[in-house]
Amino acid sequence: MRQDREYAAVFTHRALGPMVRLTVVDGYGFNLTFQEARTLARALAAVKDKRSSVDEVYLSPIGSDGDFHAKVRPDGLVIEAMNPPLALDWSEVGAIADALGAAAPENAD
Repeated sequence: MRQDREYAAVFTHRALGPMVRLTVVDGYGFNLTFQEARTLARALAAVKDKRSSVDEVYLSPIGSDGDFHAKVRPDGLVIEAMNPPLALDWSEVGAIADALGAAAPENAD
């Protein structure tokens, strides 16, 4: 488990301004606008809490070269944007959603 790590950190992009860097594993992450971070946080929380019945979560962040693409599984998510794909259990998905929400609160824009 990777729950003891810092998943989200605020930084300033030279062209886009304040953003959130989501780092799922060392060396692989996504640069998200605050709105993208909030959107992804809500989507992850919804699938974790079974408030959404989608079978995948997809986001194409404006500040990243790669897309966030994850398949929903009974025991968590598999991030397929990575090679090899990375499996996360629901507690890790919840930790990521919480970290994104904390890094980009509703009044942050």
